[in-house]
Amino acid sequence: MAHAARALLEVRHMAEPYNLMIRPMHEYLVDVNEKTGKLEPGLATEWAYENNGNQVRLKLRPNVPFHKNGGTMTADDVKFGWEQVTLPDSLQGQGPYWRRVTKSFDVVSDTEFVMKLNTVDSNIVTAMSEEQSGIEVQSRASFDKNGPATYKTGPYNGTGPYQWQDGVDGQFVRYERVPYQHWRAQPAFPEFEYRHMKEPSTRLAALLAGEVQLADLPQDLRGQATARGYKALAGKASSFRVFLRHFCCYLNDPNDQAKGWMHPNSPLMDVRVRKALSKAIDRNELNKAFFNGKGETMYNFHLHPTRPGWNPDWEKNFKSEYGYDLNAAKQLLQEAGYSAAKPLKTSLHIQNLPNVPGAPDIIESIAQYWRAAGVDVALLQEDNNEILTKQRAFAYQNDFFIVGTSSGQNIGSNAYFSSIPPRNTGMEDPTGDALLQKINDELDEKKQAEMWKQYGDWVYQQHY
Repeated sequence: MAHAARALLEVRHMAEPYNLMIRPMHEYLVDVNEKTGKLEPGLATEWAYENNGNQVRLKLRPNVPFHKNGGTMTADDVKFGWEQVTLPDSLQGQGPYWRRVTKSFDVVSDTEFVMKLNTVDSNIVTAMSEEQSGIEVQSRASFDKNGPATYKTGPYNGTGPYQWQDGVDGQFVRYERVPYQHWRAQPAFPEFEYRHMKEPSTRLAALLAGEVQLADLPQDLRGQATARGYKALAGKASSFRVFLRHFCCYLNDPNDQAKGWMHPNSPLMDVRVRKALSKAIDRNELNKAFFNGKGETMYNFHLHPTRPGWNPDWEKNFKSEYGYDLNAAKQLLQEAGYSAAKPLKTSLHIQNLPNVPGAPDIIESIAQYWRAAGVDVALLQEDNNEILTKQRAFAYQNDFFIVGTSSGQNIGSNAYFSSIPPRNTGMEDPTGDALLQKINDELDEKKQAEMWKQYGDWVYQQHY
């Protein structure tokens, strides 16, 4: 298998999409149904909120073996994973969430534990599921024996259907099927490896040469593979989305709105500008060009018809509110004070994303759409370290980045469009923060669904 990602082997320093390479060997407390996208038991067989939602109790599947005669999984191993991701130096994307929300992890027995929370949070079970990353179950004994995970010692033992064989940093990781009947699934292949190949053309060449059997390819290269008899595979549930992420609008102090905004003069503060940029993009054309017409329109950024809170009016009104209309985009920009003599200026950042083949081409296509509407677009390319440094410093104020991530509405809304820690997410708004906090505090699913609808209505109007 050819993949574009490269990452360290310690889970506490890994986040999506780079943690994909360790998922064959690490499992999660809660699984996601591949057809419905709903949560279901994984290594945990049941869970329940207690103490008015201030703690959650989970019971574990008994007698699940760790790889390589590493003993059986216990609650203390789950605690080890939680301890790792909450360490102050953890670079894992969900680390700040777990440090903020959880107070303690109390082992009740080998097959039961309680997480005590600093605040009621209805997202806690989703956060520990395979929909997100950070609480992959790992062996504490493996860490105690070998120390920090390296390519020489290998990662900490997991419970998955494949176990670590070997690997070379920046080149490949190789797995072998466990030599026993796995509790959940028996893999068809005795072994496989991920190869790190950044360039799509290199992945295609390896596929056609028979060096690899599966590869992520942009749409313009897939035809060459299918012409040679290869088949394109797609997921069964709507679980992945691709979107443009605004970086512009941050509160000076989320706890005191009177202190105003960091970049009050950013053009993206104006909803007319956001709406104009949206209506200047032909989504159907992009879908055909880069996703073979198989992509599903995101009628609301955070919500999906299969998830709680869906409002069918969003799809009904999408064409008039969001649909491609170049003249309407130009009119909105004119109403916002822009013209040929004073064009709107903004920046699009070109990035290679391992989970979005063709991402640079998508960005350049969007730049052309915006230029047709009269926008002065700068195409920028920076290394990841520079991007992260600027994001943490809230330095971007009129910028867009392409993102490919899970479709979970909790992580999407909290992580990308709120001032709920960790911040520097790109777009903050006190109204959205208040609505999200109410959702996070509510454990009743029916009430939550109504709150999600209210939040979705607000997001829809704001063109976030």
